[in-house]
Amino acid sequence: MRIELEGLLNTRDLGGITGHEGKMIKMGRVIRSDNLSPATENDCKKLNKYGLKKIVDFRTNDEIAASPDKTVCGAEWIHSPILKSLTTGITRKEAKKPSCLAEILLNFSLELGENGKSWLASLYIPLVSDEFCLKGYRKFLDVLKDNKEGAVLYHCSAGKDRVGIGTLIFLSALGVSRENIIKDYLLTNESYAAVINEARMLGRTQGVSEKILDTIEPLSGVDISYITAVLDVIDNTHGGMDSFLKNQLGLDESYLDELQKNYLE
Repeated sequence: MRIELEGLLNTRDLGGITGHEGKMIKMGRVIRSDNLSPATENDCKKLNKYGLKKIVDFRTNDEIAASPDKTVCGAEWIHSPILKSLTTGITRKEAKKPSCLAEILLNFSLELGENGKSWLASLYIPLVSDEFCLKGYRKFLDVLKDNKEGAVLYHCSAGKDRVGIGTLIFLSALGVSRENIIKDYLLTNESYAAVINEARMLGRTQGVSEKILDTIEPLSGVDISYITAVLDVIDNTHGGMDSFLKNQLGLDESYLDELQKNYLE
């Protein structure tokens, strides 16, 4: 469920998604988000009502230095970087307010061109293969497992790539179907729909071709090909999701059971 905020575009509560044995994820326990730097005072007050206990920041040191999170009262900030350094297409050094984003999204599509989608999909592969990335996701899961009350909010820059794969891993550990995982992943495009449309209109005023304009959504939002590429690696390289969770992330049955008991009802 999307949480409407003034300065953030892509924040939502994972509560209500069906997991293991038909049980549902508890409301108000796990929140995925874009970064908190543009959050307004009203946004922080609204998030405080969730009883935030932990904020897990997936960003690099450079991203954090350029756009530090806003403080949410009572919440412990935890750094769990997924990437070692800035990576064009996934990381964003500076957080931009929604009013500034349209031009940035348009310029990004102009820079990458028509082949940008396949290039971006390739950037997802290390997220489930690289040891540094996996270490970051395991730390994130440990935070979730150990948090017994209140909410955990986790974010990267735009709340779509590193967070998208973190959500894939977490939901898989809770026994959520791939269909529902992909459905949640694609909701990001709804969150960014207004600013993507604004970028398209801006491009038309500048005479940008429709082929380039059609790349704005998949390059600035998400595309099913990105998460499919990750699932293919998990299936074909790591032996399927169960094997991936056990062997790449070190999650045994007791770990998964504790995680499920903590977040499903």
